[in-house]
Amino acid sequence: MDLKKIGNKILDQTVSRGVKDVEVYLLESRSTTIEVKQQKTDAFVKAVSQGVGLRLFSGNRMGFSYTSLSQGADIQDLIEHAMASMAYTHEDSNHVLPSLEPVSAGDLHIFDPGLNQVTEEERISRAMALEKAALGTDSRIKVIRKAGYRDSEFTSSVLNSRGADLTYEGTSCSASIMLMADDGKDRQMGWDSDFNRFFSQLDVEEVGRRAAGNALSLLGAKTIPTVKCPVLLTPYAAVGFLGIFISAFSADAVQKGKSLLKNRIGKQAAASAFTLIDDGRLPGGLGTAPFDDEGIPTRHKFLIREGVLEGFLHNTYTSAKEGGRSTGNGVRRGYTSTPHVGPTNLFAARGSQSRDDLLHGMGSGLEIMEILGMHTANPISGEFSVGAAGIWYENGEPSHPVRGAAIAGNFLDLLMKIKGAGDDLRFYGAVGSPSLLIENLSVSGS
Repeated sequence: MDLKKIGNKILDQTVSRGVKDVEVYLLESRSTTIEVKQQKTDAFVKAVSQGVGLRLFSGNRMGFSYTSLSQGADIQDLIEHAMASMAYTHEDSNHVLPSLEPVSAGDLHIFDPGLNQVTEEERISRAMALEKAALGTDSRIKVIRKAGYRDSEFTSSVLNSRGADLTYEGTSCSASIMLMADDGKDRQMGWDSDFNRFFSQLDVEEVGRRAAGNALSLLGAKTIPTVKCPVLLTPYAAVGFLGIFISAFSADAVQKGKSLLKNRIGKQAAASAFTLIDDGRLPGGLGTAPFDDEGIPTRHKFLIREGVLEGFLHNTYTSAKEGGRSTGNGVRRGYTSTPHVGPTNLFAARGSQSRDDLLHGMGSGLEIMEILGMHTANPISGEFSVGAAGIWYENGEPSHPVRGAAIAGNFLDLLMKIKGAGDDLRFYGAVGSPSLLIENLSVSGS
């Protein structure tokens, strides 16, 4: 099916109906998901999706409709529904079609042309290797709860009546595993995942070994007394915090009074050791694309630079409300939704110190490997109270694993207490962070 041809047909027919500002968003995707158990295929799912989202702008109103193209679609119905929906939306002068902007060329390393040549046997073998590597790490790895491999290939296009005619292709391969370590006295769970845009570059064995190592390192965990001490957040734990509070950097949340960072641009929002970046052109990033889902070029931007808040993420709507320019952060959940404000690749900048240097600098304190209950944090106020597990260190040396601890506070206070960032930047999906050393955090124990 030639989606681009269908998209142009929809565009032309909508304009011929007297609608001046029209946008057609097209998405085609193919995915394979495999789960294995005891070296046997436990699940094998292939999915194909093709669809179109149509936005119309007229009289300060926006209309929207969508349809799947997998089984064919009635274009006239799509147009009629979009036009009819405008009657039920409120007037807002900020509902505007994005202006046409040039999109930079260049290889962003987001498409693996060989993925469609990978056989089903090779995909299954990759999932098997993930499970086998975890089990082979140590005899105390007893149970694999879930081991899976997934890949996808997609094509995204944006066409509009102002001359936008944009298309790009992307691929992604990922692996994840959850397992249990058992030494006869204690049982602990471990998890890990990773992704790569290229099939050949996804190291599933390393994912399995890391998950096993996470579980093994917590065997024999015990509680600690309540204490105020330095804390080292591992990349995984740090990403847990950033992931929950991403909305604070959305201009939409700021404009609605739902961001704890409102009225802070140009002011100190974190310690000088902390820099936060959103980069839609990061080579190989999961959130990388030449343009966003409105056809606006993506770019590298500082949200916080050396502790100072420099700006927020915008799409066309939020930037119109402020008379500014979109930052290329108009993102969709698929062809069934209109663009909202969202990150591309959001990450805390890499520091110059190694994890070991940070641990020695910490002295006596807690390395937090896992955050429990992060979903209970309040992204508007910044308040959090969560469980924590990790390793207790004495004078920079590991003493014993810790379970049953808890930390509570405010996200902004946490950012202000960052003393150092490691050189071990790692991404979990499209959010990344290095290890972060936090000074004087209250840790509740037994």
